[in-house]
Amino acid sequence: MSDIDNTSHTAISVSEHINQYLDEVGRGIAALDRGVLQQVAEALISAWRDGRQVFIMGNGGSASTASHMALDLNKMTSIPGQPRMRVISLTDNTGWIMALGNDISFDAVFAEQLHNLCQPGDLIIAISCSGNSKNVLEALKVARAMNCPTIGFTGDKGGKIKDMVDVCLFAPVSLIGQQEDVHVVVNHIMVSAMHMVISSVAAQALKPVKVAILAAGEGTRLRPLTLDKPKPMVPIAGKPLLEHTVQWLERHGLRHVAMNLNYKPEAIEQHFGDGSKYGVNIVYSHESTILGTAGGVLKMSHALKDATAPLIVIYGDVLTDLDLNALLREHRKNVARDPKTGLTLALYPVPNPTEVGLVDMDSTGKITRFVEKPKAEDVFTNLANAGIFVAEPSVLASIPADTFYDFGLHLFPKLLQNGVSMYGWVIPSGTYLLDIGSPEKYAQANQEWPRHAM
Repeated sequence: MSDIDNTSHTAISVSEHINQYLDEVGRGIAALDRGVLQQVAEALISAWRDGRQVFIMGNGGSASTASHMALDLNKMTSIPGQPRMRVISLTDNTGWIMALGNDISFDAVFAEQLHNLCQPGDLIIAISCSGNSKNVLEALKVARAMNCPTIGFTGDKGGKIKDMVDVCLFAPVSLIGQQEDVHVVVNHIMVSAMHMVISSVAAQALKPVKVAILAAGEGTRLRPLTLDKPKPMVPIAGKPLLEHTVQWLERHGLRHVAMNLNYKPEAIEQHFGDGSKYGVNIVYSHESTILGTAGGVLKMSHALKDATAPLIVIYGDVLTDLDLNALLREHRKNVARDPKTGLTLALYPVPNPTEVGLVDMDSTGKITRFVEKPKAEDVFTNLANAGIFVAEPSVLASIPADTFYDFGLHLFPKLLQNGVSMYGWVIPSGTYLLDIGSPEKYAQANQEWPRHAM
């Protein structure tokens, strides 16, 4: 009888212990600082967007958490078309750890690995429940010296680590095992957040890009060539400029095209029809009154019937062999790195800065100023808008409907004022780009293009 009683008593104690343990872990998870979790997620997303490496380290049970997290984050590479997560667990190379520990000190194995592998700006994640692991602390000194952002996962006290990292996430439970359990849950939260962000970017990148060509211009400076045709239809090397443009788009796999029409629209419609003979699909946007560059693109976006895909905007008087796929890659990189990205502009150096829209950028390529046709005394650069850019659909919401509205004069300054990120991309050396808005440029194009296009 006493044996049965003891067995029953033991079973009840184990049950109570299980419930208590789980309850405490649950309370610890519930008590996690949501703001700090957000900071950790944003640091990981930023590292991914910028192509920076992530190094994770931990001793004891935290070593397995570091390995687990590195493995899960590296699986983000399975999302097609997106930059790879580059995550290294400093706990995993046993041979290296043993050699460094034997020859130098086991308290320096993480620090020595960072010396060999880390670059300034890489993200460092340190996991230590006590917050006092000498191995981790020495590595954080290296990280600080290399100007690396740092994150600490610690127990409920934080130890010395809390004062050595930029962001510290506490596991608000008392037992080390429970703290490690909380860290594993945090890992899964971070991985799921990363997967959500990268999948969203990937889904957007898969949407077919469409093109809006500004073809409504009269081209008064090119008369008499434009007496019976709009400016984009003047001949270059035996065929209309606009035909060169459409064939250029088709070579880049861009087949959904809109053109705005106003002056002599029949010249364009009769030449291209629906675009099928050129391997593209063309829709037309008729303007009874000129709406300006931005106003015209807004109306064309309605004709293209897609409010979710990026839009390439091309000025109809530009003759070029620019690598549009490279521009698109740059834009997608900007969007991945900076969710506020609205536009990526192709830029080119010009000899006449007072006749064009000038662009000023910071060291990341982010545009800080845009001035349309400045006075000579106000010129600050020779980099100008090339008349080719990629726009996110969200920026079109800033264009008033059925109103004359210009990109350089109105929309670009408004976007900058509203905090929308705009980026510049200087066209590669050797790219041909010329606007043919004047008789001199038109003659230059006919002289240069046949040789260039061969």
